[in-house]
Amino acid sequence: MRRSAIYRLLLALALAPLSPEAWGQDLANVIFLEPAGKVDTRGAEVRDVMPLYHRAADPGKYTPWLENESAKRALRLYRAGYEIAHPGGATPDYYVALVPGGNHAAVGFKVQDGDKVEEYPKQAYILLDAQPYRFESTLLHETGHVVMAMLAGGRLLNGKDLSSIPHTTAALSSRATAFSEGYAIHLETLAAHLNHDASARQRFHRELVLFGDGPYQAVEYFHQSIDLASFSQNVARYLEVRDNNFAFEPAYQGPDYLRVQMEKARDFASLRNANQLLQSEGFYASFFFLWVVRGTAVPADAVIEERERQVLVAMHAMFGADDWEPSSPWLPRFITTYMKQFPEQKAAMADAINDLSHGVFVDPDAARLWKEHYLATLRLDQNNMNLAGITAARKKWRDAVVAEPQMLYSQLGPEIACTVPGTIVHIVAFGEASAVLFDLNTAPAGMLRLVPGITESEVAGWIEQRGKKPFASVEDFKARAGLRPATLAALKF
Repeated sequence: MRRSAIYRLLLALALAPLSPEAWGQDLANVIFLEPAGKVDTRGAEVRDVMPLYHRAADPGKYTPWLENESAKRALRLYRAGYEIAHPGGATPDYYVALVPGGNHAAVGFKVQDGDKVEEYPKQAYILLDAQPYRFESTLLHETGHVVMAMLAGGRLLNGKDLSSIPHTTAALSSRATAFSEGYAIHLETLAAHLNHDASARQRFHRELVLFGDGPYQAVEYFHQSIDLASFSQNVARYLEVRDNNFAFEPAYQGPDYLRVQMEKARDFASLRNANQLLQSEGFYASFFFLWVVRGTAVPADAVIEERERQVLVAMHAMFGADDWEPSSPWLPRFITTYMKQFPEQKAAMADAINDLSHGVFVDPDAARLWKEHYLATLRLDQNNMNLAGITAARKKWRDAVVAEPQMLYSQLGPEIACTVPGTIVHIVAFGEASAVLFDLNTAPAGMLRLVPGITESEVAGWIEQRGKKPFASVEDFKARAGLRPATLAALKF
């Protein structure tokens, strides 16, 4: 057997399902930590520098919490990432800090053992609230972040501040945040799609329908609001991601920041453009999930795990380039790196990104092509659905990307932050209100309508100009957007 084939066989054996007694021992040494002091987990990420922990006094109390399908997926993924980042290494240590309010991944901590303090400055780890259900849900998502940080050499992918709210699946945030969160979310989507445990089936497959009296989380009356109340929108992370719905603009385009950003409802006639897709964690999640499960039937577990391994190989190579600009176009970078690592899959990958984005990365006319097709289909106007023209365009897109993957960068512009000090966004559960914040090149029309005094013609001109060519700078925006001085005065750059 060739070396690569032997490696894949050994890795497949390492990833094979194990008995509960062997999970921690064979896949990873799961080390439970407890905080020596208070760790601040109020923000979207943990910002404390090297928090201090000690080893859990009774780790056996927590080990049974790993005995579920999602935890098994998490540990297999961690082992696969470790094998790629540290080939030939021994069984890896996986640190889980049991912290009240923990719902995070982080890098760097200290462990106190008596009078001795050991430092782990580049060790990625997870902070979890000590609740069993966290190990059936949050553990898998956060392991995605931990593995990404491990492949990146102990660095977290922190994005620019471009949103008034913490990231969420339907919203636009920043390129780095969307890439990191989207990858982690696709693991949840995969578990919802494949897991057979009762809790997953009840949550995602409509096996519990309750009318009349019952808990808020289960009563049918609240079905559309329950997912919003979680903020992470767990059901949307399965159903909407599975159907690639976040490739489209929000359905609500009135002047309401939270409805534009948070609601999952989509306008299926209107595509998000390439710059918007790079800030959409929901789209990233669809890309990774659908790439892994592609085919005419649900792939076998071994196939899915090999595809996940290939994603990690490409991610590791991409991070190895050491270009750590937060506004980097991470998806085109990942795709071009993947094509280099696995050239036999080049055409398949080109088809995947073009189909999921409907061509907006390579063709400035892609949005019009889709809209005319969708609206004709809405009218059941078969003569104007343009299937032949779309088939020809898709072949052209594929050939262009296969011949020159750099084509995926052709429609991109920079991230440019803009604040609207006079308009406030307030999510009560997160405390203080904040001013509206968005990216000049990506904010949907509903967010632009929040600018005090802006007219509909100004909104239309803003969108039209960046559609022709993304704004290159604040100066370029001021020159081309067509805003009156009074409107510009309401913006802060």
